Amino acid sequence: MKKNMIQKAIASVTAILAVSAMTVPAAVSAVNTPTINKEPAVVIQTPTDTAAIPVNKDIVLFNVDGSLILSPNITYSYDITPAAVSTATITTYAPGDLKDDGITPKDGTAAITVKVKPGVIGAITTANDNASTADVKEASISFGAEGDTNTNDNTTKHKSNKESDTTVILSNKVSSSMTINVDANKIYDTNGDGQQDNGPGVYRYKIKDVTTDATLTASGIERKYQTDNNDTIYLDVYTKYNEQKNGLVVYGYVLLKDTNDKDNVDINYYTETTIPETLKITGFDTDSENTDTYKDQTVAKENLTSDAYHTYNVEVQKKTDGDLADTQNNFPFTIALSNENVKLDDFFYEITKDGQKVSARTTSLGEGKLTDTEFNVALSNSGAWTLDGSTASTNLQLQNGDKILITGLPVGTKITVTETNNTDDVYTVSATNLKQAAETGTDAITLKIKDGEQTGTSLSVDSKKAAEMNAALEIKKSDAGDVIVFTNTLKDISVTGLLFSIAPFAAITAAGALLLGLFMKNKKRGEDKNRI
Repeated sequence: MKKNMIQKAIASVTAILAVSAMTVPAAVSAVNTPTINKEPAVVIQTPTDTAAIPVNKDIVLFNVDGSLILSPNITYSYDITPAAVSTATITTYAPGDLKDDGITPKDGTAAITVKVKPGVIGAITTANDNASTADVKEASISFGAEGDTNTNDNTTKHKSNKESDTTVILSNKVSSSMTINVDANKIYDTNGDGQQDNGPGVYRYKIKDVTTDATLTASGIERKYQTDNNDTIYLDVYTKYNEQKNGLVVYGYVLLKDTNDKDNVDINYYTETTIPETLKITGFDTDSENTDTYKDQTVAKENLTSDAYHTYNVEVQKKTDGDLADTQNNFPFTIALSNENVKLDDFFYEITKDGQKVSARTTSLGEGKLTDTEFNVALSNSGAWTLDGSTASTNLQLQNGDKILITGLPVGTKITVTETNNTDDVYTVSATNLKQAAETGTDAITLKIKDGEQTGTSLSVDSKKAAEMNAALEIKKSDAGDVIVFTNTLKDISVTGLLFSIAPFAAITAAGALLLGLFMKNKKRGEDKNRI
């Protein structure tokens, strides 16, 4: 291949590689195939022995009401192997054979065609590689507390798509990445004896997503591929001799996709009018969602093929009712969340007390950062989460009008709410779900006395006893989050009871008056009798 095979240098790759599928025809001819002369292919302006090739990935975010949410916690796994190429070719032009636009070939110039070679696995290095599998290189991309490269830490919130919207904004996503290092000298000299084992040319590698279904489920990730082969992309690494002709250098690379998982896909020269650029991609990414142009940033929801993270919200409110109900008393609450499939981390909550958002947490603030009134939760592999208001520092001791809002809960999350009566009075306690009322016409939640047998939609709760939801409530997949309201009622006391309290004293007074009257009457009669 000629030294000047590649056209003008193109800016460094901006590829954001997310698991995404493109509905395109199989590439077996000059039609529908890309070449290195058009982005997102990367031409290295100063060829080097080694090249660090970024492989990025996106997850599209959803929330029940489009709230800002945190990243899911997941690590994707990939196997990198040599592509089984045998007949694939690359056809292009030398840079000197192109017109000033750097795209159109000059009249009378001939195209250059070379055969694609299987990638040399010994030249590839990745993080997290298992050394025992010499013919496979393992790599991974992580999201969440440590892996979300769109953020400085796990306290940054991201824009999400509203669950009910029919059009998905592809930029409402999180991105993370891995790096594949290619050492051209290890392609040239695989044995390390200083002799050439492989010559210059294009070497193709196969990058396959081998993340298990269990890992996806445990992270709340929905994968919706249009075909079975959208878990694979290809990497073509362009090499040529160094100046001394005793080694190789890398001068470009291309990521591409073939929906038929065909290692032998041909790469032919792109022209604006004859060959659409439908297979050259930015990787496993949302930009490749649209088959017409990877620059499109929206897609119909039913056509979304990227991985998606669906989340929901729940709010718990406190109310008191009745003239004797203490509106200033802080009732301890306990919020318990559980999910049979998903690790409950990477969501956040905020508590509002007396009209003000409160917390004991402060943080350096920036765009998208959690405020000092919001807690982010990262609990590792717990599968459940509890916030206990009996600990005053949690601020989950709610009085009339207070509330807690939990945002960004993954699908399948269930909530159980418990309230303790910390007063000396007996309160009537009831609970409602406002969202449930809007959907079903009934809002009552069945409660039970904790550690007791009594159940009902309205319970008398003695001092120091607790009322809790009789069954966990699964957070709704609806247009608005669930709103659970706990109401404590203590009505004023009837004054009729006072009559019974004063009756004995009234009887004694009446009897005394009667006796005094009789005494005075007898006294007068005696005086009349003794009168002269």
